[in-house]
Amino acid sequence: MVRWIHLKRILRVAAVLVLLCGGAFAGLWILCPFPQAQLTQWAVSPMVQDTAGQTMLGLVSQQDTWRLPVSLEAMSPWVIQATIAVEDKRFFKHTGVDPWAVLRAVKQNILARRVLSGASTLDMQVCRMMEGRDRTLTSKAIESFRALQLNRLKSKHEILALYLNVAPYGGNVRGVEAAAQLYFSKHARDLILPEAALIAGLPQSPTRYRPDRHLARAQQRQHVVLDRMFEQGMISNQQRAEAKAFPLVIDRQTFEQRATHVSWWALRKRSQGGQTTIDLEIQDTAEQLAQGQLAALPDESEIAVVVIDIANAAIKAMVGSGNPLDPVDGQVNGAMARRSPGSALKPFIYAAAFEAGRLNQDSIVYDVPIERGGWSPENFDRQFRGPVTVAQALQWSLNVPAILVAEAMGPARCCGVVESVGIPLPANAPARGGLALAVGGIEVTLLDLTNGYATLGRGGVRRAPRLFEDEQSESFPALDSGVCAVINDCLSSRRRQSVGMNGVLPVHAPWFMWKTGTSSGRRDAWAVGHNGRYAMGVWIGRFKGTGRAAYVGAQAAEPLLLSLFSHPQLRGHTVPAQPEILRVSNPLVLPREKQDHLLITKPGHGEEFICVQARASVHVAANREQGVQWFLNGRLLDQGATRLSLAPGHYELRCIDTEKGDSSCVRFVVSPMRSQKLWHATQYGQG
Repeated sequence: MVRWIHLKRILRVAAVLVLLCGGAFAGLWILCPFPQAQLTQWAVSPMVQDTAGQTMLGLVSQQDTWRLPVSLEAMSPWVIQATIAVEDKRFFKHTGVDPWAVLRAVKQNILARRVLSGASTLDMQVCRMMEGRDRTLTSKAIESFRALQLNRLKSKHEILALYLNVAPYGGNVRGVEAAAQLYFSKHARDLILPEAALIAGLPQSPTRYRPDRHLARAQQRQHVVLDRMFEQGMISNQQRAEAKAFPLVIDRQTFEQRATHVSWWALRKRSQGGQTTIDLEIQDTAEQLAQGQLAALPDESEIAVVVIDIANAAIKAMVGSGNPLDPVDGQVNGAMARRSPGSALKPFIYAAAFEAGRLNQDSIVYDVPIERGGWSPENFDRQFRGPVTVAQALQWSLNVPAILVAEAMGPARCCGVVESVGIPLPANAPARGGLALAVGGIEVTLLDLTNGYATLGRGGVRRAPRLFEDEQSESFPALDSGVCAVINDCLSSRRRQSVGMNGVLPVHAPWFMWKTGTSSGRRDAWAVGHNGRYAMGVWIGRFKGTGRAAYVGAQAAEPLLLSLFSHPQLRGHTVPAQPEILRVSNPLVLPREKQDHLLITKPGHGEEFICVQARASVHVAANREQGVQWFLNGRLLDQGATRLSLAPGHYELRCIDTEKGDSSCVRFVVSPMRSQKLWHATQYGQG
């Protein structure tokens, strides 16, 4: 009876203690909520990758650590199993604290009379790394409490992913993804068993086992991990033996910068970086070809290149300068700098008239001397050609016809078309540029200009260029598809030849369209176009803005553009069909000022004559018969000569009015019979 009374008292005391402990525990739970904000305290290393996941730029985080968080699905199953085997084999069976591990640790520590094991679970280790406490009994109690709380907030898979993304793996390396890339130059998903086992063993003592400094110790720890995996049935004995014998080579990697300018631009857009649309193979091709072109240019020349995938508006390559390591010019991204585009905006000036039904490709416009407010614009070769078709004016890049069209349509409307295709202009562009808009009187960036030509390649649909794979780009109708087809055809390789390749294109040259431009004072040389698959642009000049005689679009920039279009990696897939003639509903009436200007009417500029029996007969005539002298290649011709018999060669014919001082000049070629050589003496609108 007495014993029963004592037992009842003991039970009452125990019950009171349980209630008190439970109440205290509940109070702690309420008064000390889990600090969830600390779960996101670990900074991420900014990383920029290309479309295939290759690293273009990597930087340490704000905490000076390498940390690249990834999901469990993006990790090798081996690294997950190895971590559980060596750190917490009952991870999925406990709720943050493993009582069996605690009992085992107590027993081991008592027998050894020193601390051998702390019975820490992965949950507790996450909490310790989160709060950074010293390893004491008090800290252990707090970690246990926090681990129980953590299990109420997160699933086991979330806790495991958190551990594998924040655990220390030697030096300033945090997380398995950073460890995999820095130690093995691969992603965590690609780790094989011996590599995963080595990495899984590092967190126990990251400094002691750091593999790039203490590989032998790291391998000893790796063997412990493999033994644990074997004991727990995760691997076979043969797998264990093969993994232990596998020759591991550790070479601490550094992230090499590639595509420097576009990589830093990506970080400015997104501080954490991300996967971009850049294709490093295309980027390397653009950089190599750009370096080759730079070698042929004057010293201190700079270059920029942009490649845009037309179908999805993705930026595939961007070269910002010739030498990104230059401490001065290398800091400038030429693809993003605003410069005068010269004649490269002319297609959109004509597009404004096409869209309104005022002109078509066969309409007649006039290349004649004009004066506007003291400004007397000229063509690049300072010659005028009188009445020409719109197609010819666009192909030859004649300045006066484009200026007259801009005047008739109005600068505001022309600017509206330019902006509609994806080329942003300043708010005061119509007033600031005026009629000079037709010859580059307003600044644009190479990226925007190339995107405008991508709109032409897309049949008039505008899309904003994308830099990140997950970036959205909406589509907006900008131009009529028939208008785009006509502009594409007028400027295509089917209609004209290239000055930049000495007037010769390969017999099987791919189809593409392009336009060159040269700014005033030859400060900027441009070439931009598309082949239906890619839109590409090239700029050449000096960042400080000084001009050089060599900076002519058709001579400096065009050869590089044609090399890009001809590269097997960047060729177009299809050749567009011949466009239909655009309908003109309200013809545009353009002025015909100073029609009495001397003009050679025969032969046509750029015309080709084929020899018959080693000679070609060339008829010469002008719009004036009296008081003129004729010169062929600088030599005076006999008075009254109207027909010339010429051998194969290149010729310059000049007519001079001896009274008024006017002159006119044409260039043409005489080719031998059966010549397959295609020739064009000049592209009139090099500027």
